[in-house]
Amino acid sequence: MSYPLEGIRVVDLTVVWSGPGATALLGDLGAEVIRLEGNNRASRQVSAKTTKELIASTGYHGGTYPDKDPGERPYDRTALFNWHSRNKLAACANLETAEGHAAAIALLEISDVLVENNSNGTLEKLGLGHEALLAINPRLVVVRMPPMGMSGPMSDYLGYGPNFNSLVGIAAMDGYEGEEPDSAGENYHMDEAAPAGVAFAVMAALWDRERTGLGGLVEFPQAEAVMADIGEFVLDCQMNARNPQVLGNTDMHMLQDVFLSADEDRWLAVSVRDDRDWVAMAALVDPEGLAGMGEIAALRAENSAAIRAVLAGWCRKRSAEQAVQELQDVGVPAGEVMSETRLLADPHLAARGWFQERSHPSVGTHLYPGHPWRAEGFDLAFGRAVPGFGEDNEYLYKELLGYSAEQYADQVARGLITDHQIA
Repeated sequence: MSYPLEGIRVVDLTVVWSGPGATALLGDLGAEVIRLEGNNRASRQVSAKTTKELIASTGYHGGTYPDKDPGERPYDRTALFNWHSRNKLAACANLETAEGHAAAIALLEISDVLVENNSNGTLEKLGLGHEALLAINPRLVVVRMPPMGMSGPMSDYLGYGPNFNSLVGIAAMDGYEGEEPDSAGENYHMDEAAPAGVAFAVMAALWDRERTGLGGLVEFPQAEAVMADIGEFVLDCQMNARNPQVLGNTDMHMLQDVFLSADEDRWLAVSVRDDRDWVAMAALVDPEGLAGMGEIAALRAENSAAIRAVLAGWCRKRSAEQAVQELQDVGVPAGEVMSETRLLADPHLAARGWFQERSHPSVGTHLYPGHPWRAEGFDLAFGRAVPGFGEDNEYLYKELLGYSAEQYADQVARGLITDHQIA
């Protein structure tokens, strides 16, 4: 096996989704990713105190556990964490204690990359600010992901993806057509968009280190990065004083929507990109009824609602598979809006080996999403099982940091190194 980042050690101090998603991609490329987790804080987006009764009373996050049961170790059973924990090691170090802080410093001295997405100033409070770390290990690449950057009047704002989606403007256009912006529910796009950008930034910094011999700080403001995904709307507001419309599943530049098929609660997305697509779609769906309604883009925009009503009626008479196949056969982009169960049964994803089985004693064996890319000329890692909390304590402390058996046993006896969370 040949991995691009083989021999690179990444210390993972990330939480929730965007940061762990980034380190998962580095693990895919062969880096040794070590998650440092304190047993007194929920870094896996779930508390050790979560119970089945609590889920039943609130309904919150119940679906993230097998059989909606958090069990005795909910932090080992949450689907979101187990998805992005592939190829990672998990070790316990409470950074608020002198012993945990010393272990973190010792590990960072022999590591290549640190990635963290905590609130601005968290590392400084722990005595792990990037300036101090780079003085200890000048070759270290320190990646920090504060949502609004490390300086400026908004740099201390706290929140999750949906909060900052609102702040940068994404939520202003995220709703059903003709309804209020929040009508479609929460949107976590910032968490989805950041990981690939961070992974690229790490590789660029490592490449630069090959030239200079030095690491350094990589500041990755997540809100600024995600604004690139709506750049045309930002410019339109700045230059033309126009606010974005709530378009739902439609589009400003093409005829597009999502339509219900004859199957119960199975929908398909259809896009008519240009005049060629229009001719093909109209001939298939209703050549006489659609005549004169959309031969050019301006007509399609003017008659959008009426055209989509005709297309909706046609889709409603066919199964999802039949409608998609007929549209694709004439070159019109169409695809089913997949539910989780439909994705798991999709023959295309199965043929490409997208889902991969992984196991853990606390959750059993399940299918998890695979790599976001296919690679030629090098391998992608996906061999390690889901890590339980503290599973790799002995490897970290005894093999990497050189703790004696007595030192290690003493910290275990004092509860400083554990294999379970308490908060």
